[in-house]
Amino acid sequence: MGLRVFGSVSLEYISSGVFTFVLFIGSTRTSTIPSISIAGASPEATLYTPALDAEYLVLGRPLTFNIIPVTPDGIPTPALLSRAALSLTGLPVLIVDTGSFIKPKVPYVSLPSSTVGEVISSGRALPEGTSARLYSEARLLGSMLGGHLDFIIGESIPGGTTTAMAIMEALGFNARGRVSSSSPYNPHSIKGRVVDEGLRSAGITKPEDDVFKVNDSVGDPLHISIAGFISGALERGSKIILAGGTQMCSVLAILRKLKVDTRGNLIVATTRWILEDKTADMQGLLSEISKKTPLVAANIDFKDSPYTGLRKYEEGYVKEGVGAGGLIVFSLIKGHSMDTVKNTIYREYERLASYGVNI
Repeated sequence: MGLRVFGSVSLEYISSGVFTFVLFIGSTRTSTIPSISIAGASPEATLYTPALDAEYLVLGRPLTFNIIPVTPDGIPTPALLSRAALSLTGLPVLIVDTGSFIKPKVPYVSLPSSTVGEVISSGRALPEGTSARLYSEARLLGSMLGGHLDFIIGESIPGGTTTAMAIMEALGFNARGRVSSSSPYNPHSIKGRVVDEGLRSAGITKPEDDVFKVNDSVGDPLHISIAGFISGALERGSKIILAGGTQMCSVLAILRKLKVDTRGNLIVATTRWILEDKTADMQGLLSEISKKTPLVAANIDFKDSPYTGLRKYEEGYVKEGVGAGGLIVFSLIKGHSMDTVKNTIYREYERLASYGVNI
């Protein structure tokens, strides 16, 4: 089937769900620190990536600018993979804005306390009390939608692995040097310096139990919101596929500290590029934070891709994002072959190129 499965999980149980794809978008000005993120053509461009991802995912082309998000080397956003997988499954899409720098020009739900995150080295990532409100608002949204619906949850937040590392470190988990990157040259030294400055500025010198204090200090608007949504949806009995890489471990760290029981109804789904990332440790992080949470990875590769931008994924670029891994996993579980998935991705790449979008 093209899947790697770790832990106890019933793929038939997942397949029987009534799923909606929920893309959470948000911004942190941490992404504008030079070299910390390549999820945009320049550090400043990373602030526009979440909205552009949302527009492209829903409409098949961006509206704000006639360009889909690319790395400085022109490697396309993982939203391309996500959109291709969505075309196979026909899943509905919901965009949730937690604090995007610009708002997407497609319908979306905005959390009332949505706020752009500041550079975390300041120790004041969000105004005091914002994280608790975001969690509560997202939890209510999850409860409102949950019960009859199940959810695949993805994210778009450049700089998110750095803020995720800070959240996990502040909560007492060993995340240093273990989070992934959209670059093959994982800037661990830069991330570590920024995280250390943030923890020092916030006066956090030992593991904290106050999740909301931690997130207000060195987090971002997105991960706390995803945790809240999951909490509300799980209370209603929904199944959850948490679709993402190492930064989703910070969501699980938040849920663990808040004593939210995720057993039985939540799995993490990602790509083989994340599992094979020698500069990170997805399985180790997951084992430390939420040992019994099953992990499923799509065993996809682009070695035979006719497009240089996609072959670059095999060199350690991009790897994951916008729910790509989880949506590909779901496509495979629903019976589509890996060849079908890859050919659909290639056709989507061709469509964009012929459409006049710069990729």
